[in-house]
Amino acid sequence: MKIFSSLLPKCLPVLIAMLSFVAVAQQGTKLHLQDFTGFSHQEYKVYLARDGWPIDVLNTADNATYLSDEEKNLIVATNLIRHNPPKYSKLYVYPRLQYFEGTLFRFPDKTPLRTREGIEAVRELYLELLETDPLPLLLPSEGLSKASADHARYMKATGYAGHEGGGGMSARITRHGRWEGGIAENLQWNSENAHEAILSLMIDDGVRSRGHRKNILNPRYHYTGVAIDKHPRLKLSYVINYAAGFVEK
Repeated sequence: MKIFSSLLPKCLPVLIAMLSFVAVAQQGTKLHLQDFTGFSHQEYKVYLARDGWPIDVLNTADNATYLSDEEKNLIVATNLIRHNPPKYSKLYVYPRLQYFEGTLFRFPDKTPLRTREGIEAVRELYLELLETDPLPLLLPSEGLSKASADHARYMKATGYAGHEGGGGMSARITRHGRWEGGIAENLQWNSENAHEAILSLMIDDGVRSRGHRKNILNPRYHYTGVAIDKHPRLKLSYVINYAAGFVEK
């Protein structure tokens, strides 16, 4: 009994998380796996509103005329997570669990995707978000978006896929404003829509540090800039910059 009692406090958070997992699993028929490919910004907003999201609050980039529809969707998709991590987890992470065969993810009506970790990275994300508190919403920055666009164009022209180029992330951002308190950059390729790009970065399959996930969930960041452009080898590049503070030039 003494041994059991000493272990119980350490095991309790895991037990609670697993019980939450089972509870949501029992509601599986109410959940959905939505393909947002081809959605305009307005269509994405309508769909999210039907899912019960306060879209007028989360859609901080609605009036950012320098962004495309899909680029605005990147910011909305990120704010879903930061506004209510458990809700996002139940609606958009959990349904993916039923479509794995080993490391193969079979999204309905899509070409099967070979992952590195299989279901484990998705299950880990699901459980983590159930225990994550709300975070400040990200606000769009034109300067950060210009820096993102610079890098997206560079990768389009060169076929490069990485964070280098244009002097590096800090130099690219500094050309368009003054950042304060920390900056970060997430890059993603191949996804067919903004919602999937953000979800892929959150799952962070094969990235041991889960660095992309940590950037999205970092409470210090208040501003974001985004850009999407074609890539000669990897279909599309999604470039997302973050800053704790940013003063536009």
